[in-house]
Amino acid sequence: MEPISLEDLDEVDLLLTELEISHGRGNIILCVVASQAYREKVIEVIKARFPTRVQVVEKGDNLIFDLRNAHALKEEILIWTLPETLSNDILEALNNFRELFYDAGVPNLVFMTPAGLDDVIWKAPDFWRYRGGYHILKGREHGPAFQAVAALSIPIDFSYRNEEELRRRKRINEYLLVKMQNKTEREKILSEIGTVHFLLGEPRQAIDYYEQALDIAHEIGDRQGEGATQGNLGLACAALGEARKAIEYYKRALAIARETGDRKGEGANLGNLGAANATLGEAQKAIEYYEQALSIARETGDRRGEGANLGNLGSSCLTLGEARKAIEYYEQALVIARAIGDRRNEGAWLGNLGLAYADLGEIRKAIEHYELHLAIAREIGDRRGEGNSMSNLGNAYASLGETRIAIEYFEQTLTVDREIGDRIGEGNALNNLGNAYAVLGEARKATEYYDQAMTIAREIGDRSGEENALGNMGIAYAALGEARKAIEYYELALAISREIGDKSNEIAWLDNLGNAYVSLGEALQAIDYYEQALAIARQIGNRRGEAHTCWNLGLEYDKTGDFLRAADLMQVCVDFERKIGHPDAERDADYLENVLAKSRKK
Repeated sequence: MEPISLEDLDEVDLLLTELEISHGRGNIILCVVASQAYREKVIEVIKARFPTRVQVVEKGDNLIFDLRNAHALKEEILIWTLPETLSNDILEALNNFRELFYDAGVPNLVFMTPAGLDDVIWKAPDFWRYRGGYHILKGREHGPAFQAVAALSIPIDFSYRNEEELRRRKRINEYLLVKMQNKTEREKILSEIGTVHFLLGEPRQAIDYYEQALDIAHEIGDRQGEGATQGNLGLACAALGEARKAIEYYKRALAIARETGDRKGEGANLGNLGAANATLGEAQKAIEYYEQALSIARETGDRRGEGANLGNLGSSCLTLGEARKAIEYYEQALVIARAIGDRRNEGAWLGNLGLAYADLGEIRKAIEHYELHLAIAREIGDRRGEGNSMSNLGNAYASLGETRIAIEYFEQTLTVDREIGDRIGEGNALNNLGNAYAVLGEARKATEYYDQAMTIAREIGDRSGEENALGNMGIAYAALGEARKAIEYYELALAISREIGDKSNEIAWLDNLGNAYVSLGEALQAIDYYEQALAIARQIGNRRGEAHTCWNLGLEYDKTGDFLRAADLMQVCVDFERKIGHPDAERDADYLENVLAKSRKK
C-alpha cells in the first residue's frame, strides 16, 4: 500500500477538516485519486478518524438503490468508490439523483479517477455543480516515503503534540475560510480557528475569531452555536485574567443551554462559572456551581463530567485550606478517570493529589504523585500536562530547599511551553525561575526573569500574569532591602487584582504591603494593610488567608504590647494549622503560649 505523499499532506488534512465540519448533515465531497492503492491509503486515514461505511459503485441502478437505502447513522461518513471508467448509467444516476446524497443526512465522500472527473464535469454537470468541496491528490512520492497516518488520524478535539501541529491546523482552516461560503460552515471554521489561537496561548486573537463566529450565529439563528461560542469567549477572557467578564459570557451560555434543553452544555457552563468564581477567590460560590454541575453530570450519565466536577470541588476545598477533604474528592475523580480509561485526567488528578499533599507538608508524597502525572503525560503525548507536572515538581523541590533541582524542572517546563506555543505557561515558568533565583539570593537575576514574564503578559493581554510578575518583582526588591521600591510594585499588582476581581491575590499583595511597612518600622501602616487583608479573607471564606494574616497581625500586636489581642489572632492560625495537620502547628503553638504568658504577667 502506498504512503500518503508529502505533497498531498495538506490537501488530505483539508479533506479531513471539511468532513469534520460537514458532520451530521448531507454533503457531497469529491476526491480525485489516480491509484486504487493510494485511494485505499486515504480511506485508511479517514477510517482512523471517523466511523465510515464504504460503498463500491459498479452500476447506476445499484448506486440509486444504495442511496435510497443508505440509512446512515448521524456520526457516519459514507464513502463511495467509483470505477476507473464511468459508464453512462453511473453518470446519469449521479446527475439525476444527486439530491439523494443530501437526503442521507451525512457527508458523502465520492472517490474517482482523473478521467472520471473529466466525465463528471462534462456529462454530469448538475452533479458537479451540486457538490461541496473537491480535492485532487497527486499520489506521487517526493524524497523518502512519508507515513502521515498518525498525524492525520488525530481527531479535531485539539489533541496535539506541538505548536507546529496547531499552526498547521490553523493554516488549513484559514484556507477553508476562503473556500467556504456557507455561513454555517464559516461559523464552525471561525470558532475552530479561535480555539487554535486559544491553545496557542493567544486569547486576544481567539476572541477576535469567536466574536466573528458569534455574529454569524446570531445572523442565522444558530442558538446552540451561539451558546457554545459564548462559552468559548468566557474561556478566553478567563485566560486573560478577566474573570468577571468571563462570568458574563458563561451566564449567557448557561441561559441558552437551558433554553435549548442542552443539559450537557448547562453542566459545562455551571462548571465554568465555578472555575471563574474560584479564580476570584470566591471558593464557596465556586463549590455551589460545581455541585450543580456534578448533579447534572450524574443525571445525564456523563462520567467524564462527573470526574471533572469532583476534581474541581477538590481544588476549591484546597483553596479553603481543607486539604484532607480535597484529597477525598481527587481520589473519587481518579477512580472515575481510571474506570473510563481517561489517561489525561488520571494524570491531572494525580497531580492535584500531589498539590494537596504538598499543602499538608508531605512534600515527598507530593513528588511521588507529580512523577506519576509526568509519566502518564509523556506516555500519551500530553505536552501541556508534562509541563504542568514538571512545574509542580520544581515547586516541590523548592519547598525542600533543593533549589537547583527546582530550577532544572522550571527550565524543562519553559522549554515545553515554548515548543507548544503556550505563552501563558511560558510566563508562569519565567515567574517560577525568578522565584527560585530569589531564594538563592540572586534577586537581580530574579528581576530579569520577572521582567521577561511581564513583557509576555503585556504582549498577550494577560492581566493575571502581569499582576503576578509585578507582585514577584516587589518580593525581589523587598529581598534586596529596597522596601519603598517593593511597595511601588505591590501597589501596581494590587490595583490589577482589584481591577480583575482577584480576591485571593488581593489578600497576598495587602499582606506583602504590610510586611514591607513592617520592615520600614511603620507598624500602624502595616496593621492597616493586614486588617484589610483579613477582612477580605473572612468575606470570601479563605481560611488559609485568614490564618496567615491573623499571624502577621498577632506579631504586630505582640510588639505593641497588646498581648491578649495578639494571642486571640494567633490562636486562629494555630487552630487552622492543627486542623489541616500543618508541620508548623506545634512550633507556632509554643510561640502563642509565650505570648499568653506575657499577657498573664502584665
